[in-house]
Amino acid sequence: MKILKTLLILPFALFPMGVHAQNGPASQTAQINSLPDQDQLARQQAEREAIPLTPEEIMRLGKRLKEVDRAQEAVQTEMATPNVRPAIRVSFQPGQQTSIIFTAKGYPTAISFVDRTGQPWPIAWNLGSMTANPSGGTNCGASANGSSEKSGSPAVETSGFYVCVPYKGSNTINIQPLSLQPRGGLLVTLKDAPKPISFLLLAGRGSYDDNLTVRVAGDGPNAKVEIDTRPGAPATGAPYLNAMLSGIAPAAAVPLSVEGVSPDDVRAWKIGNEMYLRTKLVLMTPAWDSSEHGEGGYTIYAFHETPYVLLSDSGRTVSASIREAQ
Repeated sequence: MKILKTLLILPFALFPMGVHAQNGPASQTAQINSLPDQDQLARQQAEREAIPLTPEEIMRLGKRLKEVDRAQEAVQTEMATPNVRPAIRVSFQPGQQTSIIFTAKGYPTAISFVDRTGQPWPIAWNLGSMTANPSGGTNCGASANGSSEKSGSPAVETSGFYVCVPYKGSNTINIQPLSLQPRGGLLVTLKDAPKPISFLLLAGRGSYDDNLTVRVAGDGPNAKVEIDTRPGAPATGAPYLNAMLSGIAPAAAVPLSVEGVSPDDVRAWKIGNEMYLRTKLVLMTPAWDSSEHGEGGYTIYAFHETPYVLLSDSGRTVSASIREAQ
């Protein structure tokens, strides 16, 4: 009986040993295969040294860099809105107040000069090579070698601002401040003018003059010949006429509807019993009380209230009716 029990227990005692004996070499092979490949480790190390950042880290840093650039631009350039201003009136008479031009860094300002007849008054041109811009700066009309078109430079002087006259004979000057809040003056000499016209340039106020007209009280080289045969013709130059000529009517002006012509050609207002017509056409009837010419061929006429007007469009007579806008 004792021998029988021993025979029954012996297989179970030998079974684990057999299992361990059979699995021993395979387990060692698996452990060897699981060891890291030295070549693979070397490649990974080389990749980390060549590109130490992961794609996610690069994206995160790129986003931060954009935010930094936007912040720097916001600090260096202010937000500004364009002004709506009528034309500036200047003259060569002594004791005239200095006109102010508002500028903003990053926003160019264009100033155009016209005479009292509304014709362009060119900016004078110096024969020398002097420039109004800071050291190293040239006029925008200069050639690649730094010399201005047909030699010379515009008769303009300033400090703290970049100024540019596009070409010789132009009546327009472009202005840009070189810093956020510069303060300075501008001297412009017009062709055949008796003396320069001075302006005060200001920046950093949150608004700027994007396109401003300067109307000079005098006849320029291109002045139109005006013939008015009416006796006792009234004088022109009322402030509200100047504003209306720029398309800006006073608060008391009531807009009128003009029929029979294109609204792009004629605009009309009414103040009291007086009507005001802004047009490129020539007013034939009724007789006007006052008129003033502006830039771009526009003329503002003032006359007594009437329901109809006759206009001349390139020699063709056009009838137009005027009534209050609905």
